[in-house]
Amino acid sequence: MGLIQKSGIFFFGRALPALIGVGGVALYTRMLDPASVGAYALLLSISLLASAVGFSWLRVAALRLAAGTTEDAEQKLSATIAASFAATAVVVDIVEALALHVLKPGLTLSSLLLAVAAAAASAWYELNGVMLQARLSVFAWGMLNFGRALGALVFSFLLILAGWKVDALLGGFCLGNCATVACMGIWRPALAGRFDPALFRRLFSFGWPSSVTAAFMQISPAFQRYTLDVAAGSSAVGLYAVSQDFTSQTLFVLIGSISLAGIPMAYKAKDQGGPAALNRQLVENARLIFAVALPASVALAVLAGPVAHIFFGARFRAGAEVIMALIAMAATIAGLRTYYFDQAFELALQTRPQAVISFLGTLCVIVLSLVLIPRYAAVGAAVSSLVASAVWLLMSIVWGRRILPMPMPVRSWLKTAFAVAGMVLAIEAVPGRNDVIGLGEAVALGTLTYCFLSLVTRLELVRSRFTRRFAWLQR
Repeated sequence: MGLIQKSGIFFFGRALPALIGVGGVALYTRMLDPASVGAYALLLSISLLASAVGFSWLRVAALRLAAGTTEDAEQKLSATIAASFAATAVVVDIVEALALHVLKPGLTLSSLLLAVAAAAASAWYELNGVMLQARLSVFAWGMLNFGRALGALVFSFLLILAGWKVDALLGGFCLGNCATVACMGIWRPALAGRFDPALFRRLFSFGWPSSVTAAFMQISPAFQRYTLDVAAGSSAVGLYAVSQDFTSQTLFVLIGSISLAGIPMAYKAKDQGGPAALNRQLVENARLIFAVALPASVALAVLAGPVAHIFFGARFRAGAEVIMALIAMAATIAGLRTYYFDQAFELALQTRPQAVISFLGTLCVIVLSLVLIPRYAAVGAAVSSLVASAVWLLMSIVWGRRILPMPMPVRSWLKTAFAVAGMVLAIEAVPGRNDVIGLGEAVALGTLTYCFLSLVTRLELVRSRFTRRFAWLQR
């Protein structure tokens, strides 16, 4: 099974959960006030920061080693990963509880406990996901995503009906992550294995720069929301968080899904196929990522107004169009860096430069946020994210080329840009896009136009693949 087929399966494994998430946004922006959503968004961003700092090293190292491990080494690896997670969870929970006590002294005990639980629950879910990803267990991975999304929506809805607000969304998030119970079978080898200190040191040595990188990535949204909370209050955080999360999560579902197959395939190409095989795989990855990321982000930016009008509650629409357009560009740039150009460091097993780059990128976000948020509030936060994402990407490309030059199929990317330009013209030609039917027509026409132009500009590639696929008919 090739990259496109596997990526398609991974995409559909995340598309349905993403649709459920969209339904959740439409639901809770109509049932809750911006202040409650803002308080939840701030607490969750702090929890995700704690999770990134504490667990990213283990998740990245597990994916890298599990993707190429043999059955004989699986027991030892699984046992070491499981024990490492349990020990890390204790430390992370204690540190986060102390940090929340200092940052939010008036926080209720229930919110404190749920925020701490959210960090560990999210990390455990992500770890299970990468173990399935490493095995290319696409169906199980898709069901895990579906269970998490559906569980979070159902439990959040029930808790809101019970009269909860901030705790309803935190509780729904924690319970949704309990979907990992369904795939606990992947840890059976750990029961027969033993913790290996040498393997732990190898995992940590490889992964700790990724934890630093992930920490800096999570510091940015957490810092922005905390600054916005201080400058303009929880309601402003709620307005910004809904637009930011809806846009960035939608795009990361697309970009991340098509990368989930390509990343382990690149690891295997490097470990088992050599430089030529790796280059071919990376070119395929680059083409596919750009062919999905650019049209998705541009379409979302162009249709930001109608999307906000249809999916957001009336109290959450103020300024949403501008914020969504800016975040769409920022998320696409960040996705290209995270899922493609940053792979140079991980493929070469030299992840320390990522930590330096992440520090500089985060410093850029912090400085811009301190300057722009007090003056422009949520729009200032979005502009800060966009500018910092561009600087971050440039640093990753320049530094990464010194370690492992990542191919950039510029000709293919220009063809994609041409098709996207045609897509925008098609979308703008559709009148009345502020209702469901009009938005659907615009999306459908834009998608068809983009696909048609993409195929027309790639006739040779389509013809060659079609010929290879059906060559057996000529025998």
